[in-house]
Amino acid sequence: MNLSFIQDENAVELIEGISFEFPYTMHERDLSNYTVPWHWHEELEFNYVYKGTLVVETVNHTYTIRQGEAYFINTNVMNTKRKADGASVAVEHAHLFHPILLTGHYRSIFETKYLNPVLKNQSVEVVILKEDTDGGKAFLNILYTLTGLRGTENREFQIRNLLSDAWNVLVQEIELQKRIKTFQTLSIHERTKDILSFLHKHYQERITIADVSSYAGVSEKECIRSFKNTFHQTPMDYLIHYRIEQAKRLLAETDEPVTNIAFMTGFHSSAYFGKIFKKYLNVTPKEFRQSRRQDNPSNMKNSL
Repeated sequence: MNLSFIQDENAVELIEGISFEFPYTMHERDLSNYTVPWHWHEELEFNYVYKGTLVVETVNHTYTIRQGEAYFINTNVMNTKRKADGASVAVEHAHLFHPILLTGHYRSIFETKYLNPVLKNQSVEVVILKEDTDGGKAFLNILYTLTGLRGTENREFQIRNLLSDAWNVLVQEIELQKRIKTFQTLSIHERTKDILSFLHKHYQERITIADVSSYAGVSEKECIRSFKNTFHQTPMDYLIHYRIEQAKRLLAETDEPVTNIAFMTGFHSSAYFGKIFKKYLNVTPKEFRQSRRQDNPSNMKNSL
């Protein structure tokens, strides 16, 4: 195991074992008592956790990889690695190789068709592959075979072929994960639309977060999380704002008493309505009505 880091004049890591003749190496890294410092390099990484759990942190995300899981790190992705909190050990088998081992030469079809769509995709920095998918299982088996070739002679063609096979699996897995993420995003949007529809339809009634989550078919925690990710506020905060907007319209366009408007917009107490209204608008409902009618006398109506 080699955990020393050599850098060139541009602070790019130079990996021990990589040569121009054969740009591949395998390292066994024990991170149980060691943190890999921030670094980056052109070489790609096909790794798996042999023992324990480790954390890979990039500038944008933090990834947790557990024993029996594999992961890919894209070219020139700045990252640091360490043992996960609570884990007793963290040992990985790392297969590092330069893309040219698979591309062969500049602008080959292997480079332009198969590698560049991943290498030049900045949204792909770390991909985790697990045994619970066919692709993940195949990827891990390839890495286990690569590890088994360590120290054997006349293995260069085998290694290149295995890395090519692993790359094909990786590309398919990236596409699968992309489709799953898209589906999940669409599902969240549909769920959020359902929540909005429920709030708009029932805002005049007594509504709790339990009512909203039950309608959406998710837990209260998930209901709040998904809604907040879209609107940056909880469903109940949105409900209050929506009720106030409805009350503002009624105050400006009708002669309904303030008490009636409080009940019509779901507050169920004129005192509470007045308190919330002033909190958000810094005026009482009556003051709001007077100011609107002074500005727009034509808005006055006798009824709904």
